[in-house]
Amino acid sequence: MEEMLHIDEKFDQFIASSAQRKSFIQKFLEEGGLSCPVLRFEGRDHLYVNFPRNKYNPMFRIKTVIAHYDRVEGSPGANDNSAAVYFLMQWALHLSKTRNFHNVRLIFTDGEEAFGGVKNQGAFKLAETFKKLKLSNDDVFVFDACGRGNIPIISQMNFTSLTPDSFIKKYNKLENRTKAMITEACKKGLCLPTAYSDNASFLACGIPAVTITLLPEDESIALMKGQIPETWKMFHTEKDSKANLTESAATTMEAILTALEKLVVPAC
Repeated sequence: MEEMLHIDEKFDQFIASSAQRKSFIQKFLEEGGLSCPVLRFEGRDHLYVNFPRNKYNPMFRIKTVIAHYDRVEGSPGANDNSAAVYFLMQWALHLSKTRNFHNVRLIFTDGEEAFGGVKNQGAFKLAETFKKLKLSNDDVFVFDACGRGNIPIISQMNFTSLTPDSFIKKYNKLENRTKAMITEACKKGLCLPTAYSDNASFLACGIPAVTITLLPEDESIALMKGQIPETWKMFHTEKDSKANLTESAATTMEAILTALEKLVVPAC
């Protein structure tokens, strides 16, 4: 099969300090025949990939896929979160050419790097809108820092005594589906504590959401031992550059996204 995901010279343009990242994403997708309108909430510009209606089948659950395209000022943001966004853009072009339905709702979010708590996160108002529109039965998959390593890490959720049983049940079903998908795709994967990403906004609004990230094998072992991975230490710094991405990440992400495309769950 022809390689679907790769890092090329256009990626250099995407992570350049002068890049207009919103416009870059829109132009990239429009050149492939996809429109990408802005969903604006409180000054944050989220980008919604507009797939044709025939790509959706109401008999099955929608898979909402999210990755934030903003980055911390002064950092190239190659891994946090340019690689995931770039891979998902390439995946979007692939999905647009498939004959069958895929039920993927793809959104690139703005404001994940905001400080001041989950309610200041750009995706919070987006998640609130999902709740108001009764879209809370989607399976929500957040991809963050997916450009380095070949071990998929699924965010581990720790519930409190105040967490409703109904939410725990829904979340556990999503987590189990995600684990099964990762195992099928990669034959390996771990469920470990990770920093919150846009999943925090959805969780705060009562919508189950999992984050998927990647780590090199030695760093995943370190994380299991409670150590901070070297990859995470690069976040928000000049070290988060293209030079520190790995080819294995594209191969791993392609396997995951191929499995996600094929994932079908009956609508509730």
